[in-house]
Amino acid sequence: MTLCVVGANQRTAALEVRERLAVPSRDLADVLETLRACAGVEEAVVLSTCNRVELYMASPEPSSAVPQALQVLAFRSRLSPERLQPHLYLHHGGDAVAHLFRVAAGLDSMILGESEITAQVKHAYAQATQLGATGSLLHRLFQKALHNAKIVRSRTRIAEGQASIGSVVVRLVRELFGTDLSRREVLLWGAGKAAEATTRHLVRSGVGGVWIVNRTQAKAEDLAALCRGGWLSWEQALAHLAHVDIAVVCTQAPHYVMDEADLEQTLPQRGGRPLCIIDLAVPRNVDPALKRRPGIALYDIDDLQGIAAEGLAARRHEVGRCEALIAQQAGHFLRWWKPEGTQEGSPCRFADASV
Repeated sequence: MTLCVVGANQRTAALEVRERLAVPSRDLADVLETLRACAGVEEAVVLSTCNRVELYMASPEPSSAVPQALQVLAFRSRLSPERLQPHLYLHHGGDAVAHLFRVAAGLDSMILGESEITAQVKHAYAQATQLGATGSLLHRLFQKALHNAKIVRSRTRIAEGQASIGSVVVRLVRELFGTDLSRREVLLWGAGKAAEATTRHLVRSGVGGVWIVNRTQAKAEDLAALCRGGWLSWEQALAHLAHVDIAVVCTQAPHYVMDEADLEQTLPQRGGRPLCIIDLAVPRNVDPALKRRPGIALYDIDDLQGIAAEGLAARRHEVGRCEALIAQQAGHFLRWWKPEGTQEGSPCRFADASV
């Protein structure tokens, strides 16, 4: 039995590719079922976030499992395997273990040391377990990876400072509107974990109010309770765009929830005041064509990378210590796995993946 991970992240694939690969919760069961139906795949976990899509597999036949996993991703992205493969990476055995440990600890993230990724890894593992897709090997691997993340955060300063998407959103807003945000209001589409984390950062930044927009009133009201604002329906929100300064969009909708037609009546009512729109969703929720409209500053998740790269000097000094801890913890796992891990055979590769 060996471990393999096939994936793409913000360094290997542009947003246009990542949004094609994204696996929302509603599709997860189907993707896991398809993956486990592939020859040689006995266990599987799918990790899908705004910056990565990764398939973790335990397989006695990686030479068969890996090309079929590529086919699964190709079908999902509607790209041929030949076009998709340059955007993907592949790790197996000990390298796959170390990769997951780095991911869970935030060392492979767009924002070095980000904290949200640990919860996302935990959620992906829990979902796969609930769907019956994990076994003893991936159970042990993911539990150890989550334990390793706690060790890295408690023994280093890797997560200090601006180490989350929410903190980067606040930094961008302050660059655009100044440090005093008490007179600025925000519309936030979505009520999931990313929306909640971003809302908490915005509230702590001192914004005048955050209005939560969601099709499910109960979920929106729960999140609205955290902030000085309230809940708005989808239709009310589009009208309220005439009055706010910032719109943050992070739903799981597979399509645009805001386009040029939605703003035709809103923009004239703004009296020339600029509107900042931040699209955190993958697939994107805001039509990129809005970047060309005067009076609108539209940022997507890839646009935030430059902002995230600033002010990282202190955390970069911690990377060496983090890597040493990860190597130690990965070594513990590999010693447990030694009876099988020492008999992995030749490395798994992309092969025979033509349509």
